[in-house]
Amino acid sequence: MVLSMQCVGYVRVSTEEQVHGTSLDMQQKACFDFAKSNGWELPKENIFRDEGQSAKATNRPQLLAMLEFCRKNKGKIDKCIVWKLDRFARNSDDHVLIRTALKKNGVSLVSVTEPIDQSPTGKLMETMLSGFAEFDNDIRTFRTTEGMKKRLEQGGWPHDAPIGYVKSKTSQGITSISPDPDMAPIVKEFLETFATGQYTVKQAKDLAFEMGLKGKKGNKRTWQTTENMLKNPIYAGYIQSKYTDYKRLAGLHQALIAPDIFEKNQRILSGKNRIQFKNDDSEYPLRRDFLKCGYCEKFVTGSAPRGNGGRYPRYGCMYCKSSKIGGKKVSKSSEEVHKEFRYILSRIRYNEGRLKLFKQIVLTRWCDEYDDALKSAHEINQDIDKLKAERSRTIRKFTADQISYQEKESVVKDIDTEIENLENKKLEADIYANQKEKIVENAILFMEDPSEFWNRAPLQIQKRVQRIIFPEGLSYDFENGFGTVKVNESYLLINKIAGEPAINSIVVAGPGLEPGTSWL
Repeated sequence: MVLSMQCVGYVRVSTEEQVHGTSLDMQQKACFDFAKSNGWELPKENIFRDEGQSAKATNRPQLLAMLEFCRKNKGKIDKCIVWKLDRFARNSDDHVLIRTALKKNGVSLVSVTEPIDQSPTGKLMETMLSGFAEFDNDIRTFRTTEGMKKRLEQGGWPHDAPIGYVKSKTSQGITSISPDPDMAPIVKEFLETFATGQYTVKQAKDLAFEMGLKGKKGNKRTWQTTENMLKNPIYAGYIQSKYTDYKRLAGLHQALIAPDIFEKNQRILSGKNRIQFKNDDSEYPLRRDFLKCGYCEKFVTGSAPRGNGGRYPRYGCMYCKSSKIGGKKVSKSSEEVHKEFRYILSRIRYNEGRLKLFKQIVLTRWCDEYDDALKSAHEINQDIDKLKAERSRTIRKFTADQISYQEKESVVKDIDTEIENLENKKLEADIYANQKEKIVENAILFMEDPSEFWNRAPLQIQKRVQRIIFPEGLSYDFENGFGTVKVNESYLLINKIAGEPAINSIVVAGPGLEPGTSWL
């Protein structure tokens, strides 16, 4: 008399959202129908359901329970039915190990939707499908992570837009955010009002509600949500997330508040009423060795005097201040001076013809180097694939008892080390290619709009830009603005390449250029 053998079924979903949907029930029904059509017995209690579990983990509760059930009922269970192999595992090594554990208890793996069996073709198909599942998972994870990192490095924002902003794209197509016409003014007012120090930390929630910052249901936002908004550097023009290793970077988006307002809010949140500021060089990129006083030709200095509960960064001439020359202004806010300097930069950008020539020269060279990087990456990928194939053969030898566990571990460890070295080498090549791409993008921005490039750049780059374009520095009259501006001949080199005469100076009348001045 032949004993009736039973089957077990395994179903899985990977997210909480799927748990509340129909995916589990659909998989379970498919397993029952498949067993019935083949004349197999699959009792309802033999179905094991992992809800909201990732296939990348082998410690799934119901998977382990199924393996233990098969062990205890060895000789009574002959098949494990899954809807699809990627429900079973998304890592080919894990797939082999789990399948081996089933095989030791006399249980074979079958799929409702895929043609796998114990024939040579069926075994090959199973190996290929499990490999594809792993490949698909790895590619999606890599693309998502690398894509987010790249957007953030560019100054973009690939995450959800915080209140006060909406999702948008820059002119270069980078995913970013832009101020929400309705909510941005309210958020700005709230952040600046809190910075006055007239409200306690506990009162911030009520203040936000009174100003119109409400939850999705029109109720008061929680204190935690309000605190997170006050602590979010994105409103000051910065970006920061786990994909930047929580480092703060300059963003491409428009800030709603000034950095000093943001810092003041952080001090209020931390309970610090006063804090001593040092004059940060990054606040005064034009001082010391670049901007000269229009009266005495000495280099100007930078300072931030206090008043009305705040600090006010200014450029000034300490020599003229001490001599009290004729009641003339000898200082001005750094914000105004920077605005005038950016105007000067905006008037010396190249015209469209020069930009096309520059792009053609630079991009042609970059494309050649990028092609070389792609070829190198392809060769490395081929070597990695060979090592992975060797790793899989080693594991199969172990499961077939052709080599010992120690031999398998030793070989696999050596192969993994080689794979890691190659992947690091490939990563270095990718980083190099990305860096080159970023350099080209920055160079094009510098040519298109030196004013915007200077505004985004860190201090060291700002100073280099100043020296490249204006090697003799600039003279500044605190009442009338910049004096005569002379542009470096080397900066005008592309005009010479184009075969046209370079314009080597621009005369500034008061705070602006003469109306007749031409662009380069």
